[in-house]
Amino acid sequence: MISATIPDNEDERLKALYRYEVLDTAAEKVFDDLTELASEICDTPIALISLVDPDRQWFKSKVGLDADETSRDIAFCAHAIHQKEIFEVTDTHQDTRFKDNPLVQSDPHIRFYAGTPLRTPDGHAIGTLCAISDKPKELNEHQRKALEILGRQVISQLELRLKIKEVELANQRKTDFLSNLSHELRTPLNAIVGFSQLMLKEQQASLSDKYLSFLKHLDFSGKRLLDLVNTVLDLNKIEAGKLGLDNRAVSIKPFFESIHGVIRALADEKGVTLTFSISGIQPEFILVDEVRLSQIILNLVANAIKFSPAHQTVTISVVFSQEQFTIAVKDQGEGIAESDIPLLFAKFQQVGNAKHEGSGLGLMITKSLVELMGGSIKLNSTLGKGTLVKVDIPLKLPEDKDVHKLNERTQRQYNLNTKILVVEDNGINQEVAKAIFDSLGLNIDLADSGEDALVTLQNNQYDVIFMDLHLPGIDGFETSKQIIQRLPNQIIIALTADIFAGKNDLLRQSGMIDYLSKPIDLKSLVKMLNQYCPSQH
Repeated sequence: MISATIPDNEDERLKALYRYEVLDTAAEKVFDDLTELASEICDTPIALISLVDPDRQWFKSKVGLDADETSRDIAFCAHAIHQKEIFEVTDTHQDTRFKDNPLVQSDPHIRFYAGTPLRTPDGHAIGTLCAISDKPKELNEHQRKALEILGRQVISQLELRLKIKEVELANQRKTDFLSNLSHELRTPLNAIVGFSQLMLKEQQASLSDKYLSFLKHLDFSGKRLLDLVNTVLDLNKIEAGKLGLDNRAVSIKPFFESIHGVIRALADEKGVTLTFSISGIQPEFILVDEVRLSQIILNLVANAIKFSPAHQTVTISVVFSQEQFTIAVKDQGEGIAESDIPLLFAKFQQVGNAKHEGSGLGLMITKSLVELMGGSIKLNSTLGKGTLVKVDIPLKLPEDKDVHKLNERTQRQYNLNTKILVVEDNGINQEVAKAIFDSLGLNIDLADSGEDALVTLQNNQYDVIFMDLHLPGIDGFETSKQIIQRLPNQIIIALTADIFAGKNDLLRQSGMIDYLSKPIDLKSLVKMLNQYCPSQH
């Protein structure tokens, strides 16, 4: 027996092999199919995808053989990786290199071997796709060509696996970046939006018109910045296929009154006349994702106002029928060239006058939301005359239980004696939390770290704990885990500026049962308090 020599480029060859991270992995159908096809085409009982590492040949896929690997010094494939084309041994009994090889003398009694080298794009042979028989044989030209093609497919699949891993890693890095960005941006926005929201609600009477106007501008600007942050994060969710709907019963009249109030403020600031109408057979309630529907309407109207000159008119109409409702937004702005219309729904695309502000994401996200709801969007425009956008959304009516849940959400039903601990390290966010809970008639205790929370819980009991996730020392996940170990029934709700927290499996694993995003939305907070701290009567 003659063992194969070590290739001159062995170090580079092994680096190329290890790059695929495929050694000792589980069987995969895509490789098994190629191996089975090689066995059929070459008419051999055995076919293998064999990868040669420093000491062995390991079989990623196999047909007709029970072994998972053999020693490299007896491996036929160790010879084959030296070749540029198929390495074929028609009768091992007549070949001095192999006639006394253990794989010839005993099971599987190899008499015929043909292996095509598996060469990476940079030319390194990492193994073979081989066909083996216990009888002498010679491949015909068709079989040789087919075996080479299948070998290239093995490398293509390995490259594909590698690309998928690289994409997954890149996506994870992007998600981690956006998660950190979300936390860093939404944390100060929590203070801006939280305080301006409370001041507008409670302090208007004590402010002069001048400072009340400043406060309204501050509130609007904070929410606009928050909308921009959310838009970028929504884009990431759309690309990852993770954007979902939270359909609930929505009362039509107050919903559209609220929408009208917001868009009128936008129109007044630009000096644009606004007309708004609702017609058709209007149900009292519809089943829809209220946040996403608001986002669709506000995106369309904000665009119409942005591209309309002062003193022009933007018309919004909502028409209900038995099967759907249609939202139409018409402006008298500069219009869009027909050739530019397809670009409007692409990422980061703006057409027409470049002076207009915006991310170029609004219509792309709007279209994705409409389609997620099962609807459609159409746009017609004429240069110099304006644009009409129509959105058709299927009409879904809620059941009585959904309406009952709506009433529960909109009414304050929590216990005013609820004992609450907020774990938050940021001093400004502590002040925001105190002010928001105080506006709801609730007193809270504060802990500025996980360690502080654990000490506080040694002498106090709380109905609910709101837990920040990004804490100095032990983070919110570990803190919650330690609390649950001591107090298995403790209610812990994540309070975080990380918009991706809701998809984090660590929340449940750590014992947190829900999450509330920062900036804190009063309605969402009331809903949680109603659910987890209900009044006793």
